[in-house]
Amino acid sequence: MPGSLIAIRDRAAYVWGIRAVRTAGLVAIALSTAGVAPHPGAHGEGLVVTVGLVVASAGWAGWLLTEGRPRWMAGCLLLTAVAGGMLAAVTPSSSAVAFSAIAALGAGSSLRLEVSVGITVAGVVALAVTSLLTDGSTGTLLGYSVLICGGLAAGLVRQANSQRAEQAERLLEQTTRAREAEARAAALAERARIAREIHDILAHSLGALTVQIEAANALLGAASLPADDPSLVKAVGCVNRAGQLAREGLTETRRALHALRGDLTSLPELLSVLVTAHSADSGVGTVPLHVTGAERTLPPDASLAVFRTAQETLTNAAKHAPGSVPAVTLAYRADEVALTVTNALTVTHAPAGSGGATRAASAGGSGYGLIGLRERAELAGGTLTARAVDGTWQVCVTIPT
Repeated sequence: MPGSLIAIRDRAAYVWGIRAVRTAGLVAIALSTAGVAPHPGAHGEGLVVTVGLVVASAGWAGWLLTEGRPRWMAGCLLLTAVAGGMLAAVTPSSSAVAFSAIAALGAGSSLRLEVSVGITVAGVVALAVTSLLTDGSTGTLLGYSVLICGGLAAGLVRQANSQRAEQAERLLEQTTRAREAEARAAALAERARIAREIHDILAHSLGALTVQIEAANALLGAASLPADDPSLVKAVGCVNRAGQLAREGLTETRRALHALRGDLTSLPELLSVLVTAHSADSGVGTVPLHVTGAERTLPPDASLAVFRTAQETLTNAAKHAPGSVPAVTLAYRADEVALTVTNALTVTHAPAGSGGATRAASAGGSGYGLIGLRERAELAGGTLTARAVDGTWQVCVTIPT
């Protein structure tokens, strides 16, 4: 999450920036200590200063390199604290006590309480023992001891603040996920309510209309009526067409209800039913359906967008290229699902016996249109293209997953 403490700590620039600051601090403290008497040397107190600077610097450098590995870090900080305590007692006028204080701060910030307390105590003990051996000032001993313990306290406060910040970030993320889940649940509840309303109003009306049309068809087919009357024949055809439209509308309504409720049939099954029906109605032979890749579930809106694209494209193929045999390909790819429908640009003569093509053409489109299909695809996060490719007309809808 942008701005979060966890995200900032994971940035390489932040890590290297902190290391640069700590390295600069090491150099500053070491130079300050070396510049105050007794100076580093090979004998007596000078030797103690030399050894102390080497050990403290080595421990500090190890602390920089072992961050994130508590055991190694604890060992390095322990060396820094002990060496710093010794240097502070030998060179009380220098800033050597900062070695022990910062070691305590680093331990308190990153390590367990008992470990950080142990490192702090080791630094204070090294300061006290060295002060006794060198007849150091009691005031200096007490003041530096308080300073080292203050470093531990600051480190513990910093660790507590970091933990609270991380907990706050996690709580915020959990709250955000809970709100998103609540919003999804509310959306699903609203979709279910809309589905019920559509079912109660439209589906029942279409069902009743179908019954009335069937009754009218039965009356028109009564034996008492002249079967060769052109007007009667036309009326029967209109009633049959109205019945077909009512049944198709009822089927589409049920499919929309399933989509709203999120229990739409799998996409390959829907497409299989669609191409089978198109093959039977158009009379051009079996329309091939190729499914590649591992099938996976799409959101209802995405599945319906893909289905509507296939439905509209097949209808247009029957209208504008009667006699052609479209090809439908559904490809499940790594990060998307693509449907491609390809058919001839035009077919001047339909094959014999393809009266179904004429019926499909006269029936008109399914009412979605390329513009509506493109809008459906965009609402689902995808794209739709329609273009001529090598003498064929190709419509492709792609939905990211």
